[in-house]
Amino acid sequence: MTPRTVRRDIGRLRQLGYPVTTVLGAGGGYHLEAGATLPPLMFDTDEAVAVMIALRNTVATTGTVDAALTAFEKLQRVMPPRLQPVVEGFVDHTSSLDLGTAIGAPTEPVDITTLVLLTRACREQRQILCQYRRHSGETTNRHLEPLHLVHTMGRWYLLAYSLESAEWRIFRVDRISDAAIINKPNYSRMPPADDLTGYVTTRVTTGWRQVTGTVRVHASLATVEPWIKPAWGTVTEETVTTCIVNAGADTYVAMARWMLLIGAHLTVLEPAGLRTALAELAVDATRIAADDPTLNQTT
Repeated sequence: MTPRTVRRDIGRLRQLGYPVTTVLGAGGGYHLEAGATLPPLMFDTDEAVAVMIALRNTVATTGTVDAALTAFEKLQRVMPPRLQPVVEGFVDHTSSLDLGTAIGAPTEPVDITTLVLLTRACREQRQILCQYRRHSGETTNRHLEPLHLVHTMGRWYLLAYSLESAEWRIFRVDRISDAAIINKPNYSRMPPADDLTGYVTTRVTTGWRQVTGTVRVHASLATVEPWIKPAWGTVTEETVTTCIVNAGADTYVAMARWMLLIGAHLTVLEPAGLRTALAELAVDATRIAADDPTLNQTT
């Protein structure tokens, strides 16, 4: 290695932000100082967004807001300039709310590239064309005006104006494919609500609560409250030893399983369908305990 090569490499390190000092005289040379500044991070677009998602999830699930914001500010300062618009778009046009996880519903992976494209469309206020897979499995073409993305209940949701149906709709991002931004700006529209995060989560949770019920739980508020996420219902203290839970789920069986996890005596106030679901679970539990799959089966 020649002196010229060394000087070139030292210059490159300094350009990247590494603190390198020169020691003159006999026995001198170059010295790399520790801990002064971070060099620009060599993130690609997907990696940068993945870091932002991780920080946001940390805030939503642990409440460590100050630490996450400090980490984000440090990372933002050393992000390559080409990634600044991506990061700013993600910060400005996404939000997160911890409402637990959808009961019995596996979380499907989200394509980071699609997420980046959607935040870009929101930032630039441009329309997109995409394919959307419905719950039935049918795939349809969509022409949308993206507005905002919300992460809740383990999934990403896009709030967009659907030009086909002429109304605001909520779309699961993991069901969006072949998305492309087109050279056509969004029309000037009033957002569906001032609080976009609240609007999306209310629409999503209402869709999940296909059945509802009311149960008296024979336990203290402190015992019951951690089990009742806002997505699924409310809990009200009745006495120091009982609470009233008004909640819902996609089925009565799912609700019955969830309520049993509280580990307290339950009194079903309504409806009869929830009592039937609990009875069915009792039969299943008896079969399992007896190791007899035919027990109590009717012919």
